[in-house]
Amino acid sequence: MTVQVRAGLGERRLTAAVRDVFDRHDELREHGATFGVRRISTRGLAGQALVDRTAAEVAAVAAESDLALFRVLWLDAGPDRSGKLVLLMHRRVMAAVPWHVLLSELVSAWNKGTAAADLAGAFDR
Repeated sequence: MTVQVRAGLGERRLTAAVRDVFDRHDELREHGATFGVRRISTRGLAGQALVDRTAAEVAAVAAESDLALFRVLWLDAGPDRSGKLVLLMHRRVMAAVPWHVLLSELVSAWNKGTAAADLAGAFDR
């Protein structure tokens, strides 16, 4: 699943949000599973160059250990441009935890502890 996110998402904040979602679901942690968050700079990339970079990163993440059942790629377009999150989940997990649940929980976890003004537009679908 790919969703658009606002500029300046914040790698530490995103990692904390993903960890929070990971910790909520036994299905994500089964058999010693791990999660992963990777920030990829896509600043200045557009068109086919952006597609090629994204495809290469998704392929690299998909080739990683089967223990990473839930992975997030943040395509960071820079501090002034919205980026994208690519959410990758193993099919074993998808059977137990629907996408809309994970996305909703990820948004809630990212928003946790922020001022109301920061909440508006944090994630645009």
